[in-house]
Amino acid sequence: GWLLLCLLLAAIAFVLALRGAAFKTRWHAFLLRLPIVGSLLQGAQAARFARTMAICGAASVPVLEALRIAKQVVSLLPMQAAVADIQTRVREGSTLAIAMKETRAFPKLLERLIGSGEKSGALDTMMDHAAELMEKQVQNRSSTLLALLEPATILIMGSVVLLIVLSVLQPIFDMNTLVRPR
Repeated sequence: GWLLLCLLLAAIAFVLALRGAAFKTRWHAFLLRLPIVGSLLQGAQAARFARTMAICGAASVPVLEALRIAKQVVSLLPMQAAVADIQTRVREGSTLAIAMKETRAFPKLLERLIGSGEKSGALDTMMDHAAELMEKQVQNRSSTLLALLEPATILIMGSVVLLIVLSVLQPIFDMNTLVRPR
């Protein structure tokens, strides 16, 4: 009973703490540093960013305005801050690829594709290509992760069922030893 209450209170405290910007930023940074989940999240956010930039580029939206829009699409706060930094650097005269490389918040693949898109003059096409590649990469990685998690989930569920069965049978075994004649 107490354990369940403590877990519920901890969950409520966590949700309330996520409302604060500082805690939310630290939490998002922690998620991005996680070994497998972090690269998945970074890839998904980068794909969103690239897709938004490609749509804006195709609609002839200026790069600074496109970056402002893309910043709103990216949901993880450290990556939002990186997009704001990119926006500032581009406003000061840097190229998009160099500004992105300096933030170190986006995958190298996206940086390279944006660089070649800027050099060739087909940035929106290259952004669209980058978004497709990043989306496929995230989809493949998550499929692999789910395939690896299936056996682990089965083992965990089996362990839980075993514990339940043992907790039900333990009193029966205890009563059996008490009933035996001496």
